[in-house]
Amino acid sequence: MRHHLRFAVILFISLFALSACADEGSASDAIEDYLKAKVESNEDKLVKLSCNEWESQAMLDAASFESVKAEIQDMSCKENGKDGDYTLVTCEGKIVVEYRAETREFNLSDTTYLAQKEDGEWKMCGEQAN
Repeated sequence: MRHHLRFAVILFISLFALSACADEGSASDAIEDYLKAKVESNEDKLVKLSCNEWESQAMLDAASFESVKAEIQDMSCKENGKDGDYTLVTCEGKIVVEYRAETREFNLSDTTYLAQKEDGEWKMCGEQAN
């Protein structure tokens, strides 16, 4: 019986250690997920992907895409340095928005995104115009 208990404890510790080593994502993954949720106008997801200080802007981002047809084309994001506590993320690609038969394109490379780990997860925390 004691052998089974020891085995169970070792198994539990091993599983816990493996889960701690699981892929936590990256700053660039968080920004890509945020941008995808933005064009989908998914407020709940945007807020979840935002750090506390960015949540109100996330709600505005969702509202701004509610009545338009939008898609992201050729998006690719990468970490590009640090600014204080923030990891800077730059992206390539564009957001194409259609509203009332008019199409506009917004280059993702025109913005640097700020990401930060909060509660153990990477979150969107701001934008800087390039």
